[in-house]
Amino acid sequence: MQENQYFQSVPHPCAAELTVLLPVFNGAQYITEAVESILMQTYTNFELLVINDGSTDDTLVILERLAARDFRVRVVSRENKGLIDKLNQGLSLSSTDLI
Repeated sequence: MQENQYFQSVPHPCAAELTVLLPVFNGAQYITEAVESILMQTYTNFELLVINDGSTDDTLVILERLAARDFRVRVVSRENKGLIDKLNQGLSLSSTDLI
């Protein structure tokens, strides 16, 4: 994968202004494109909270690689519990009031 200019290399800020919540289950085929699209936005003061819901493909490996390249990406992996539970967990783990 080639380096892209939108990956942030500065230290993590104390507090982002908003959280982008991205639930995923077995999304290895599309997760890189989805994350890169979010990271390329002109507004950059956000955390991207990705909830991996027990994926059995390479989703988690890909997410860990993306998180290592950009401090805004935060990955939480857990056993599969479904979309609603995944979204509720994302809301509770958000570090911001705006989601």
